Amino acid sequence: MVNPQSLGVLFDTSCKRVPRLTALIYSDGQKTQSCTFAEMAADVNTWCNFLQSRGLKCGDRVLAVSPKSPLHYVFFYACWKLGLIAVPVCENLGDQEMSFIIRDCEPSLLLADKALLEKVRKNAPGAEVIDWQQICSLPQASATPVASLEDIQDQIAVLIYTSGSTGMPKGVMLTHRNLWINIWSALEFFQVNSHDRLMSLLPYWHAFALVGEVGCTIMGCCACAIPRDIRDFKRNIMNYRPTIVMVVPRIVDGLKAAIDKKIEESPAKVKALIEKAIYNASRIYTAGPRLNGGILRMVTHHLFYDPLVFRKFRQAFGGRIRCVVSGGAPLDLEHQIFFKYMGMPLFQGYGLSEASPVVSSNTAEKHRLGSCGTMLPWLLPEHGGDYTFKDESGKLGKDLHGQLLVKGQCVMKGYWRHTDASAKTLEDGWLNTGDVGYCDKEGFLFIQGRMGNMIVLIGGEKLHPEHVEDAVKTSPLISEAMVIGEKCKNVYVCANVPEEVRKAHTPEALHDLVKAEVLKLTAHMAAFQKPKDVLILPDFNMEDGTLTATYKIRRYRIHELYKAQIEDFLVRSGEEIATKRNLTIASSRVVESLEAGSVIMGNGNLLK
Repeated sequence: MVNPQSLGVLFDTSCKRVPRLTALIYSDGQKTQSCTFAEMAADVNTWCNFLQSRGLKCGDRVLAVSPKSPLHYVFFYACWKLGLIAVPVCENLGDQEMSFIIRDCEPSLLLADKALLEKVRKNAPGAEVIDWQQICSLPQASATPVASLEDIQDQIAVLIYTSGSTGMPKGVMLTHRNLWINIWSALEFFQVNSHDRLMSLLPYWHAFALVGEVGCTIMGCCACAIPRDIRDFKRNIMNYRPTIVMVVPRIVDGLKAAIDKKIEESPAKVKALIEKAIYNASRIYTAGPRLNGGILRMVTHHLFYDPLVFRKFRQAFGGRIRCVVSGGAPLDLEHQIFFKYMGMPLFQGYGLSEASPVVSSNTAEKHRLGSCGTMLPWLLPEHGGDYTFKDESGKLGKDLHGQLLVKGQCVMKGYWRHTDASAKTLEDGWLNTGDVGYCDKEGFLFIQGRMGNMIVLIGGEKLHPEHVEDAVKTSPLISEAMVIGEKCKNVYVCANVPEEVRKAHTPEALHDLVKAEVLKLTAHMAAFQKPKDVLILPDFNMEDGTLTATYKIRRYRIHELYKAQIEDFLVRSGEEIATKRNLTIASSRVVESLEAGSVIMGNGNLLK
């Protein structure tokens, strides 16, 4: 491992090494544009000159609110060259969360996309908010020196505000060293080089995109394609021609649905051929090495079905994809299998903002369906890292089942202005992820759920609700789900249903349909894990706080908004007082933690 540097030094070094190579490819709404490393360096210097003219000094915070944009690259590296702390903020946040973040980080400068100026001004009364598109029109400046602090690699580079699934968000303090090491580990792990072209739809306030794109593009001297939105991605992916695509499961679901729709709309003969190709490929993975099974099917796949069917699928995605990497939530196993035999392997990874963020991932060389892959290099002892599990008795060990703890150079510096929360999360040098799982004998990580979400039934049985939720959400009838049942005799599912499904049925028929679907999808589970009934609730969303900015459910908020409906439903199901008392206590604990200014960590999700 090369010694870490400041990210500003990294940027200048790469731009000088490959000035003529393409760094960014993006759409301006009318046509595809590109930018070389030399052109990006010139823009960064112009921004540095502007930031210096504002009197900013090392350690000052610069906050930016914008949809995904090529300007994010310029924003980050201009800040990092000057030793400033970049604070990217989700543009879709509600007023309460956005104003909280602005107050919490106390930025010296606020930048925003021109379409969001009024929203930011509304949440930062009296503060000057600058249209960041206008900075690019300033006269170009000469090269700007990089901040010369000797310990710059241990200074804060960025505040990534968590999505606040248990309360208001907290700013995760990531240093130059944290990000530098995680970028290096990702490049090594996925063997990224200057011939690669990255693509992602993830926003730059998401730590995965920050490292996977903004960092890897510069350190790996490769290009990054930035689509304007999901429509641009689907329409122009053939022109963008990526080799590595970074996604979250919702995007994968959308891609698979689009493929299924194309297949369904194909002429009968074509549809039959595709279905035979898919069936043959799926059987390769179950037939084994028998001559009349896997071997013959593999030959048929490579010589017949692949050139006739799957190659055309790959060409529709640009023809160069060597892997799709997903984080944020568990992937549907059927999707993983489908994309694998289509020749575009879909790999699941795991991480969290507090770990800068990538902890583990599957790769082409080493993968196991259903797992989160193996640990990245920064967690290996030879690079100063380690991991372990803590069981319910507090015992530590790699062979145990319990909360995952990690240590190493990618572990955050702490939470901005939350020393108590930092102390609880950083235990004797270990980062307690709060996620429960285990590693198998080959070192593959399996995550089962969050410790704080665990449900304990009245009979003492324990279960992770995510296990049940992930199963039922594979149904097209269920768009979102939350399992309830703390101190109950049984567990239940609170479900969201797509609008077109809801409109097509009476309330009674809809309930029966969804319940039957839930029972079918959980039939293989242990008796205490099988939901007894379902409660259909209005759609969870960011506006009312039931969804975070990363589209994860806020359990406490759902309990708050639908407390009466949930309690009535549980009472009718025979659960009565124990559940009512539990919900009241849970809500009180959240209120108390918010009033104390310290909330339970709630963001240890897959590659968050």
